[in-house]
Amino acid sequence: MKQFIEVGWRGAQHSLMKIDLFVWGVVIVCAGLFILCDGLSAHWGKTGSGRSLAYVMLLSPLSYWAFAFINTRLDLAVTGALVNTIVVAGAVLVGAVVFKEEVSSLQYIGIAFALISVTLLNLA
Repeated sequence: MKQFIEVGWRGAQHSLMKIDLFVWGVVIVCAGLFILCDGLSAHWGKTGSGRSLAYVMLLSPLSYWAFAFINTRLDLAVTGALVNTIVVAGAVLVGAVVFKEEVSSLQYIGIAFALISVTLLNLA
């Protein structure tokens, strides 16, 4: 049993190092760009602001370039799950903070589970 635990612990330590800090930085930047584009497109939809739409059109290629770069380092399934989970959690927070949308305690629990899932995906 002790040997099984030691092997599992070494495997977990190795998995923690699976995504290096630079790639994590690109994941955060990529998700941040997608969240920004989501917010700007929502602003455009609510106000008709052409400036918001122009920013989305300028930032979208950079967002997808970052996503493609991450795919050179990680599997598509992991990349998509990491980036999209962060985008979902971030979009809910932007909706609550910027657009003053009501978020229930159950939805906040969902965000917490999403962030836990990102951690588990990194360990797998």
